[in-house]
Amino acid sequence: MLSGSTFANDQQAGSFGIFASLGLAALVGCVMPLDFFSGPMLTVAHFTPHAWGLDAFTELVRHDGTIVDILPELGVLAGFAVVLLALASWRLRKTLTS
Repeated sequence: MLSGSTFANDQQAGSFGIFASLGLAALVGCVMPLDFFSGPMLTVAHFTPHAWGLDAFTELVRHDGTIVDILPELGVLAGFAVVLLALASWRLRKTLTS
């Protein structure tokens, strides 16, 4: 919703979506496990929701975690969702009213 209301047409939004998803996947551990990342790169990776989701998935699969074990990650993911939804709603309203 955010990219759709930000770009001028669907080709721009689609191109950005592909570029952003592939770039973020390579940057935050979807291509290479987060276990291989050094300290600063691990910190950078956690500025995205991907790394938090991978941390939760790793806890569930590798450590036989439960929902209680991944509550911090779920909280951060919910925070990302709230912030991005608020930004997208603001941008869409601005686009529709101007």
